Amino acid sequence: MATLSVPAALPDVAEDVEQLHKAFSGWGTNEELIITILAHRNGYQRKLIREFYQETYGEDLLKTLDKELTSDFERAVHLFTLDPPERDAFLANEATKKFTSSNWVLIEVACTRSSEDLFNARRAYHARYKKSIEEDVAQHTTGDFRKLLVALLTSFRYEGPEVNTHLAKSEAKILHEKISDKAYADDDLIRIIATRSTAQLSATLNTYNNEYGHAITKDLKEDPKDDYLKLLRATVKCLTCPEKYFEKLLRLAINKMGTDESALTRVVTTRAEVDMQRIKEEYYRRNSVPLDHAIAKDTRGDYEKMLIELVGSENA
Repeated sequence: MATLSVPAALPDVAEDVEQLHKAFSGWGTNEELIITILAHRNGYQRKLIREFYQETYGEDLLKTLDKELTSDFERAVHLFTLDPPERDAFLANEATKKFTSSNWVLIEVACTRSSEDLFNARRAYHARYKKSIEEDVAQHTTGDFRKLLVALLTSFRYEGPEVNTHLAKSEAKILHEKISDKAYADDDLIRIIATRSTAQLSATLNTYNNEYGHAITKDLKEDPKDDYLKLLRATVKCLTCPEKYFEKLLRLAINKMGTDESALTRVVTTRAEVDMQRIKEEYYRRNSVPLDHAIAKDTRGDYEKMLIELVGSENA
């Protein structure tokens, strides 16, 4: 059997693989050992573990995890173990198959990832599903939803800090005019939101606030029951203050009658290595309860342990 070369800087990968294999062996699965290893390895290390596991045992680690684990715990481990581009492709594909007007997974993938991350997710989608994410989205959506989502998912935003104040003022005026006319899917409105850098867009929205006396999201609440406007507000929030968007998603997932494990798992696994600290701070500011305490109150067993490890204890 061919042997994968493990970089000298990562001498524990072979040991991790051996320990994971032991966790699946014998009577019962050692879930605690799985959490101890996978929840404390970065993306590069997890990728090496998957490759080395395949080389050593001739098995796909993800398939083994799916076979050995169950329910919400299995999904949390599976999602976190995936490479971020693979994970986004997987989540996006799920979202296109069961798209509803309140399904914002596609907005999260399009608007809270870097341009490079989004590009890599689209490439991973090609490799895994043998088609593009935009053609699947276009197939499963219609009208204004399709127009907005395809534009966002195919964008490659500039990520520099430069801001053109004259452009910000002129585009704030365009946005205000289109919203005043209830032209929420106007080409120019979608063009501005889907293509401008986050720095430029933030400047435009700040100008909008200063010029017209309130935030653009307030004007997008003209009809609170309009699902497209909800999606448009989520887009603006994801682009300009993702920690507030994810805080609200977590709050609703935890506080509703019966925990929304799907949303809770998705947010924790996708943001654990990105901006979880900011999300935790925002959650505490908004709810006066540490996020890990809220999760511990609403979840149980190995699922709870996995999420707490990814979020980080308040006392850590």
